[in-house]
Amino acid sequence: MYSPRLSILFMLFFALLMHSQTHAQQMNISGTVQDTTEQKPLQNAVAMTVRLSDSLLTRFTRTDANGYFKLDSIPADTYQVIISHPRFGDQTIILLGSKDNYTFDLQKIVLPPKSITLNEVTVFGYADPVYYKGDTLIYTADSFKVKQNAVVEDLLKKLPGIKVDADGKIFSQGKAVDQVLVDGDEFFGSDPTTATKNLAASSVESVQVYDKKNEDASSDDKETLKVMDLKLKDDAKKGYFGKVSGASDFQKYYEGELLGNYFKGKRKLSVFSLASNTPKSRFDWNEMWKYNIDDGMTREYTDDGMMTTWNSEDDGGIPRTFKSGFYYADQLSKKTKVTLNYTYANALADVHSETRSQYFLSDTSYKSTQFMDSHKSGEKHAPNITIIQTIDSLTELEVSSKLKYNEGNKYSFEYDTLSTNSDSITRTTSVNPSSTTNNYDWTNSAKVTRNFKKKERKLVVNYTIGLVNADTKGFLRSNDSSLPVNTDQEKTAVSDKQTHSAAVTYTEPFSKKFKMELSYDMSYSKGKQTKKTFDYFNGGYNSENGVYSNSFSTLRTINRAGAKLSYEVKKYSLSLGARVRQVYANNHNLVSDSTLSQTVNNILPYLTYRYKFSDNKQLTLRYTTNSGQPDLNQLQPVPDNSNPNYIVNGNPNLLPTYSHNFNLDFYTWALISGRHLWSSIGYTTTQHGFANDISYDSVGKTTSTPLNTEGNYNAYGYMGFGFPILEKIVEFNPGFNFQYNNNVSYINSLKNTTKNFSPNAEIDIQIETDTIEIHLGGSLNYNSVSSTLNTKSDQTYYSTGYSASVNFTFPGKFRIETDASFNKTYGREDNYNIQYLIWNASLYKTFLKNENLILSVGVNDLLNQNISTYRDTQDNVTSDVKSNVIGRYFLFKIQFKFNSNKEKDGEDE
Repeated sequence: MYSPRLSILFMLFFALLMHSQTHAQQMNISGTVQDTTEQKPLQNAVAMTVRLSDSLLTRFTRTDANGYFKLDSIPADTYQVIISHPRFGDQTIILLGSKDNYTFDLQKIVLPPKSITLNEVTVFGYADPVYYKGDTLIYTADSFKVKQNAVVEDLLKKLPGIKVDADGKIFSQGKAVDQVLVDGDEFFGSDPTTATKNLAASSVESVQVYDKKNEDASSDDKETLKVMDLKLKDDAKKGYFGKVSGASDFQKYYEGELLGNYFKGKRKLSVFSLASNTPKSRFDWNEMWKYNIDDGMTREYTDDGMMTTWNSEDDGGIPRTFKSGFYYADQLSKKTKVTLNYTYANALADVHSETRSQYFLSDTSYKSTQFMDSHKSGEKHAPNITIIQTIDSLTELEVSSKLKYNEGNKYSFEYDTLSTNSDSITRTTSVNPSSTTNNYDWTNSAKVTRNFKKKERKLVVNYTIGLVNADTKGFLRSNDSSLPVNTDQEKTAVSDKQTHSAAVTYTEPFSKKFKMELSYDMSYSKGKQTKKTFDYFNGGYNSENGVYSNSFSTLRTINRAGAKLSYEVKKYSLSLGARVRQVYANNHNLVSDSTLSQTVNNILPYLTYRYKFSDNKQLTLRYTTNSGQPDLNQLQPVPDNSNPNYIVNGNPNLLPTYSHNFNLDFYTWALISGRHLWSSIGYTTTQHGFANDISYDSVGKTTSTPLNTEGNYNAYGYMGFGFPILEKIVEFNPGFNFQYNNNVSYINSLKNTTKNFSPNAEIDIQIETDTIEIHLGGSLNYNSVSSTLNTKSDQTYYSTGYSASVNFTFPGKFRIETDASFNKTYGREDNYNIQYLIWNASLYKTFLKNENLILSVGVNDLLNQNISTYRDTQDNVTSDVKSNVIGRYFLFKIQFKFNSNKEKDGEDE
């Protein structure tokens, strides 16, 4: 009988067997340490070995009472042996280890005086692999070994506390990274995968993670962003480097990439291009095409059902992607710096999906089955420019302009069947919507930063104007077996919004330890949305339907004033403050000429406490408050029948939400052993939370209206460990996380509380030497859902996963990479409990002296079992979804990496 688990174990056994033929000789190093004055043995002197190829600290010990030390079982290589003592200078010895030269008795080692005069001094610095500098978490890139020709994404997967998912999205300590920078600048706009999937890991000096204020935020946005900044080595900022590649099966599938970087002094020029119709280079649709990605207005243009939007979990479909752009930065003069970038993207996807849903009411339940085929495409232009002008030694002006222009098309056909629990069909519908959308988002800002002669005294003044426009035209054709006539309508929607915001922040240091920050900001926004629906009548769409047509405007002003006190010493820091906020909203229904005004006052406190046990151990406690504003679609009182089975109304009486957020983080890293622990736990409770008031008619049609409710809260936790053993050749990385959500909704006017508890556990075992890299993994994802409306909706479902990957380097410049993953789901609807094994394999051959020319042949999904599936629970509905994805395909690939240093790409110089 075929067993996917046996396939994975066989692959691992084969890799270990091959590796056993290349086992390296072990080195042994010993010696006796004396001081230079009394010629006596030195106790507690430190002896350490640092591998020159990657600067890794491999062994560490101290001398005994006789000054003797011994370092055993070190893999043969070239090492720097460093002997140090607090009262004396260091002594450094270079050892060249090999299979014939592996035992070193250094005999007597005399340490020089602490301070002597030298004609020439060479300083060797060894930074901790992981440490904090203020609020910034820093990873020293060379402390983490990666394979030859690795890119930044490969490096990130090695960093403790950092996770990279299948789409390239990055998480730090369980929290999503919002922005990836390269040397403090955006790299080809807002798509982080451009940098992480293309820049060489060997070019990175450090990876820095921190939180920063979202200066481009409107009133609806998150106020802080989690940022990852890739700091490049100085050598990587000279000359040029890049790569070009092409791949095809010469029938259907293809991939192509070009990345070039040129540096000269302060000038930098980068170009990028990608074309693909495989999932390997697929960009996240949600990131590329969702509207107004930076200003929080996404829902305003996508919730009406006529715009192009996709669930971030939906990885289905057959994609095609083309993306290209350039980045230019230069110091035009001593006082003027300019950055300019432009990105163009064109993508489409054809998706077939099947969805089985179950609806639970207070006294009954029913099912629906949906089959949908859709075609969606989009085109995007995104030019940005920033100019930084130094006015004098203390004053700086920064002016920027960012534009996004999008065009999107979507066409779909959907067939739904509603049935009783005994599978008796009660109603069928077919829905055929199509739409074309054009929109732009143009943001212009100016910021003045004024420093003073007194250190850390600062004044910052910001002003931003944002212009957003969306224009959509589409058609809706549907057939409902419960209605005597079909629906045939033309729909248009035009939205405009203008936002002005200004902010002033002043920081006054009272001492080196204590400072105060005062701030005031205000924003003014005015938006209008007009929706029109025309029924087909007498040969044309000339009969306006007043039920689904409306024109609505909203005006909102927000004023906030705040103060923050900060106290910081070596061991701990404390920041606490509060902002007083007033929100005024005026909602005007232009059809009925009715107006609703609201004024909401809040106090938004916040606190951060950080205790630093050492450079490698830290505890952080955070408490923040924030408020969310309803968007135009939630406010506009007009039904949206884009999906006739699920009609959505607006509610002009909605109030802003008010949330309390608590978070506790802890991390520790042991320098010598490499053991580490990362953990985070948090809790959020929301007042006036947005919820749905859902009603069902006799034939199963749904009407939903948003409202404010109490009782929404969620909790989460994350913990990850790392345990290296056997000279760090093997590392165990177990992890655990959980999510608990308590959400309130109303079903046919009855309160319903849905609770979802999702604990997950995983383990990753890494085995890594100079010639082989093995990963073994396992995961368990568990979900328990309960509802107060109908206990029959209480469900438990889970999934398991096993994975293995091998990267083996053979003599003759050959390399094999293969990976396999087996997944199985339990507790779902019939035909949705599935299991599948995905097995990928590639063979590489490098050429040229520097091995920068790479030929490869690879197969994706060797067993042709790939499928996309997930479960979603919302309010009183549980849905299981399957969609098509690309299955088995072969690719022949050629790749050339180039750089002006004429060094082997992917290795340290």
